Amino acid sequence: MIRFERNTELDIAMKNLIRSMVDVSDYITTISHYMGMKLTRQKEKDLIEILRKYNVPQEGLKYDLKVLTENPYFKDVKLDSVDSETVNYEKATIKKRTLISTNFHQLMGKYLFHHHPIGYFEADIDLPVLKEGKKIWMSPAISELESMGEGTEKGHGKCLTIGLGIGVLPYLWLLKDEVESVTVVEINQDVIDLFEKYIRPQFRTAKKLEIIHGDAFDYYNEDFLNQFDYVYVDFWESSGDGLGLYTRLMKKKRDLPHVDFWVEDSMLHNVKYIIAPYLYAVYEGRCVTDFISSTDGDLKELATKVNRYFKTRNDVVRTEDELLSIIHGKDVLREILAQ
Repeated sequence: MIRFERNTELDIAMKNLIRSMVDVSDYITTISHYMGMKLTRQKEKDLIEILRKYNVPQEGLKYDLKVLTENPYFKDVKLDSVDSETVNYEKATIKKRTLISTNFHQLMGKYLFHHHPIGYFEADIDLPVLKEGKKIWMSPAISELESMGEGTEKGHGKCLTIGLGIGVLPYLWLLKDEVESVTVVEINQDVIDLFEKYIRPQFRTAKKLEIIHGDAFDYYNEDFLNQFDYVYVDFWESSGDGLGLYTRLMKKKRDLPHVDFWVEDSMLHNVKYIIAPYLYAVYEGRCVTDFISSTDGDLKELATKVNRYFKTRNDVVRTEDELLSIIHGKDVLREILAQ
């Protein structure tokens, strides 16, 4: 079982760790009623003061509309002709000065405080949306484009993505000189058919694009993944539903340096929010069984994994750096999920 040396440095670090979780909760509660609001000049000033209070980085809330309108996919691919038995097109207008999320989880500082970047556009913008019934299925929203930015940049050589969607990442990859070809694994034949009929003909590139109809979990093996120079896994809707699917991948224990995962940091942050209070309970000498019992549903299963992992460790944590290397260590987080 992992152990801790009781000392002043760790006392302070543990308290700061838990305090950072409380601060996140307070911050989210404070700004939540601004989301979706059309900001007056005064409301904007009020919101900036809140960001300053929590030391959230900001250079103003106005977001450059060109980040969206000059994106090659947004410019070149029109979705208004898409129509099937299950999916239909709809135009959604984001009104000027309406506060929206512009990206996913961003860690701030060395503990657990994080924020989701927010901002507004200075003019109305029409956003193409594909819907299944009343549910939004897919759209080239600013948060989607920004959150896959690293994956877009890292694409080179022979690229693979698992999850097709409306083909945003494959198109951005194919436009890069560094990219030779793109392969996509997609389980839903209807999604493939829709893409082939309405979207692929609009791609302004002759580079090779191969779509494989198959299950992500069948293709998530070293022999297949090692055929590619870069792999980006993205077959979940958000960090919420993604954690369960990502966990299934981690159980396969394929830790390959050229494979990345969409919104992985957001998903792993959910794990950190169980690890931190668990380790604090261990540090305080409290019963970890009581901690596990206090969690519900999926969190209880996650807490059980955390306990199972740390029972296998025999090291003694003595410093703040050692504590934080456990909290933020991607290898540790992935191994916990693989339990």
